[in-house]
Amino acid sequence: MRIEGRVALVTGASGGLGHTIARHVAHEGARLVLTARRTDVLERLAAELDATTMPCDLADPASAAGLVEQAGEIDLLIANAGVDAAEDLVDLGTDDIARTVAVNLTAPAVLAAGFARGMARRGNGHIVLIASMAGKIATVGNGTLYTATKWGLRGLGLGLREELRGTGVGVSTIFPGPISDSGMFADTGVPLPNSIKANTSLDVAHAVLEAVEHDRGEVDVASPLLRFAGAIGAVTPSLVGRVSRQQGAGEVRKQMVAARRTRDPHDKRSE
Repeated sequence: MRIEGRVALVTGASGGLGHTIARHVAHEGARLVLTARRTDVLERLAAELDATTMPCDLADPASAAGLVEQAGEIDLLIANAGVDAAEDLVDLGTDDIARTVAVNLTAPAVLAAGFARGMARRGNGHIVLIASMAGKIATVGNGTLYTATKWGLRGLGLGLREELRGTGVGVSTIFPGPISDSGMFADTGVPLPNSIKANTSLDVAHAVLEAVEHDRGEVDVASPLLRFAGAIGAVTPSLVGRVSRQQGAGEVRKQMVAARRTRDPHDKRSE
């Protein structure tokens, strides 16, 4: 689908990755609708890109449904918003679990369902889900709950792509590995294992554009080792888990959690 002249909604637009994706979609000629919780950051980006803002807390499914009603006809949905849950599952409270599932999985499903109806009726449109390589491999490098939501997001993308086949609506899922200039790795400054190379938010933005323009079902944005692990992860999950432990992925995750708690003891996760 050509992006020029389309109306695109980007969730999580107040974060670094959301910023980069929004700028590149705007550069391709789309008219933007930006949503996030942090209205001050959102307004500055909207002024730069001549975009419309619709603040929303996607942890509330009712707010996500309201966003569908408020936004109206959207040609391109980029479901980028997400929260990490790097802690061990036993260290997460009930509210942490509920919020992570709501933002990472429920909200994309609510938005995709709401906007897909209009897209299918008009016979064109595209839905992009920003997942993670954690949605293809289960390792000690990612929190258990985060991994579960990203696996769910992959299933949502694959299933919806089949459901909408023949309607003119495309569905793509993007799987970034560690990102050097936004997100938890950038925020904490914890180094990756030597065998793992980080990508940039620009790489993810380019993957989004290619996915939409060429109707790619899935696009990995990760180092060769992570892409290989993603390819064999479903076949030999125990091997992938063992190699990740040997590479020190678990220690990296512990260092990131510790660094974030040192920075802000009251903030366990970020959006």
